[in-house]
Amino acid sequence: MEDYLIHTKESFGKISSAFDEEDISNDILRWMRNVVYEIYLSHFKKGDSLLELNAGTGIDAAFLASKGIKVFATDISPEMIEEIEIKIRRNNLSTFIKTGNYSFGEINNNNIDAKDFDGVISNFGGLNCINNFDKLSDSLNKKLKPGGIFIASVMNSFCPWEIFYFLLKRDAENAFRRFNKNGIEANLSRYKIKSFYFSSSEFASRFHSHFETVKIFSLGLFTPPPYLYGIYEKAGFLVRSFMKLDNSLKGIFPFNRIGDHFVIIMKRKQN
Repeated sequence: MEDYLIHTKESFGKISSAFDEEDISNDILRWMRNVVYEIYLSHFKKGDSLLELNAGTGIDAAFLASKGIKVFATDISPEMIEEIEIKIRRNNLSTFIKTGNYSFGEINNNNIDAKDFDGVISNFGGLNCINNFDKLSDSLNKKLKPGGIFIASVMNSFCPWEIFYFLLKRDAENAFRRFNKNGIEANLSRYKIKSFYFSSSEFASRFHSHFETVKIFSLGLFTPPPYLYGIYEKAGFLVRSFMKLDNSLKGIFPFNRIGDHFVIIMKRKQN
């Protein structure tokens, strides 16, 4: 495992116990999560089986389990997996959620026997922690049913809010930091991790050998990113109107290509 991924693993472990509390307290983040849930439920149904990458503390897995969808939740951080196990015991979800302490590079037949998942999901930029997707693309191709769906929420390289915010602060370096192809040290709570940013077309091209793009949605074009929550606290009514505008335009070109995140839906090719 590369050094920066070891640091990422340690950083996520350190925030695992406070992760849920921070998530619940941020209305922008909760809105974003609900948008992603609507997309999930438009493609997956009760009885489906999903492989989740970078599952975190299992917030998404627990939601999907409540809809009768089975989830094999994986994460690089053992502390995050422990938090998922707590949710499983507390809510009697062992029938619906299984866990595995695996990095992206460990999604293979040695660790995961199943080869017939209906879908794969990855939420909120977990896939921004790596820059080479060749091995993962091959692994997901082997784990998904032909025609299976892969839905990823990825941090976009072009975020107008971030550019505008940092230019107002006369901080040009941070305003355009997402365009750095070598990645940057991004904040994770009070820790830093290596992050890489992608356009939707660039991200799709990394999986082109095995997947075709079905649909792209923006996530947070007019709405400020979660780390600018102070704007919501000062002008909640205005930000909620931005959320409604985002909901209306999120799937329409060219609006669906820019924003804090994009949600890309890809289908495994019939090969």
